[in-house]
Amino acid sequence: MRIAKLAIVFAVVCAAVPAWADVDGHTPDAAQPVPPPRYAFNRVSDGFLRLDSVTGNVAYCAPTSAGWACQAVPEDRAALEKEIARLQDEVASLKQEVASLRDPPPPRPPADLTPPSANADTSAELRADIARAKAAVKDAWDRLVDMINGFQKDLLRKG
Repeated sequence: MRIAKLAIVFAVVCAAVPAWADVDGHTPDAAQPVPPPRYAFNRVSDGFLRLDSVTGNVAYCAPTSAGWACQAVPEDRAALEKEIARLQDEVASLKQEVASLRDPPPPRPPADLTPPSANADTSAELRADIARAKAAVKDAWDRLVDMINGFQKDLLRKG
C-alpha cells in the first residue's frame, strides 16, 4: 500500500513538472532575447575607452600590475555648458537677423466698400455692349453656316 501511494505521488509530480516549467508561457529551452550590451569599448593607443550606454560616462581602461583598471575620464562640464549657452545665444541672434531681413508684407489696398451707383448711363451702356456682342456672334455664326453649306454644294457638284 505504501508503494502504491509513493507511485501515485511520483506520477502526480512527474505530470506537474512540465506544467510548472510552462507557468510563464515559455519553455526552459526557449531563447530569451539578448539585451543590448551596456558598455561599448574603443581601442586607444595603450588601452580602451569604455562608454557606458546607460549613464553616458566614459572611462579609460588600461592594464596595470594588478590587472585591468578603469578610471573615469574627467569631463569639463563647465566648458560644455558655456559652449551650449554660446550656441543658444548665436541661434537667437541669427533668428533675429533672419527676421529683420524678411520684407514686410505689402500693405493691403483699401477695399472699395461703397455700393455701386445705380447710374442709368452705365447700365444702358452695358446693355448696348451686350446687344452688339450678341449681334457679332450671330453674324459670325451665320457666315460659318453659309460657308459650310457652300462647301457641301461644291462637293456635291464635283462628286
